[in-house]
Amino acid sequence: MDNYEEFLRRLDAAADSLKKRQDALSAVRSVVTSALDDNRHGHEEWAKRQAQVEVFLRGQGVPERSPLRELHAVATNMESVFRTRAERVDGRLAAIQKRINEISKPLHELQVSKEKLTTSRRVAEERAKLGLAVQGVAGTAEGVVTATPDSGLRDDLKTAREAVRLAEALLEVKGY
Repeated sequence: MDNYEEFLRRLDAAADSLKKRQDALSAVRSVVTSALDDNRHGHEEWAKRQAQVEVFLRGQGVPERSPLRELHAVATNMESVFRTRAERVDGRLAAIQKRINEISKPLHELQVSKEKLTTSRRVAEERAKLGLAVQGVAGTAEGVVTATPDSGLRDDLKTAREAVRLAEALLEVKGY
């Protein structure tokens, strides 16, 4: 049974390592999402200001060097700056999400492997217990000796062992 324990320990260690990475990336994703929201909001606000100033500029004969024209130039520039930033941050967010997704699949596979190994371990333990029970009932030198051996019992126990082996083989073939 020691082999099972070692493999389970390795699976847990690998899963813990990947989970720590995934948790760290999730924290970074939260920060980057906040930055994206801020930049999108900044873009929207500057776009509104730009549109409002354009309305004033269309309705009046404003000189070339007026504060309203300067405000329009600043609004146009800032809208562009926030749009560009939002696009860059959105690209970073997509890269972070891709890494998180890349970690999720192996984490799931490790969990499935651990469940399969645990099931296999239980089956091996049950097989060992069944073997001991068969030895005790069948009257081997290690078990209880009966005066009249029951040949039908031996056949039934043999059939039971074969059924257990077939069930284990089915579990392995099915991938459980």
